[in-house]
Amino acid sequence: MKSPVHLNALRAFEASARHGSFVEAAAELNVTAPAVGQLVRGLEEWLGTPLFYRTATGKTRLMPTEAANRALPDIREGLDRLSLGLERLKEGAAGRVLTVSPAFAAKWLLPRIERFQAKVPEVDIRLDTSLKLADYAAQGIDIGVR
Repeated sequence: MKSPVHLNALRAFEASARHGSFVEAAAELNVTAPAVGQLVRGLEEWLGTPLFYRTATGKTRLMPTEAANRALPDIREGLDRLSLGLERLKEGAAGRVLTVSPAFAAKWLLPRIERFQAKVPEVDIRLDTSLKLADYAAQGIDIGVR
């Protein structure tokens, strides 16, 4: 009987496909490139099919196979939903957290933050300062302005 797929293998596969490189995926995941390669090879063995076309040189050394490209959106959505679920578990364990988008924080909240904290001291405020377009639901942002 084949062992079940490990979440780290799916993360390694998704990051490798996005970056086109085990090295860049490893940097994102804070592991070594050989570890990412091993995780991906293990996933390929479990599936019984290659997930990448590999080249020795060139800008993109890894190209996802057609089957991999079809599966990637579902895998990404699954990983995003798992992350959201874990964030919700952390929120329940840590108390109440209010996550605020950068624009809302800068334009509205920061001038009023002392007054807000005085009225609702039990709520921790998490300010997201990323300038990337946010997916409010996936990132668990409670309040935002676009």
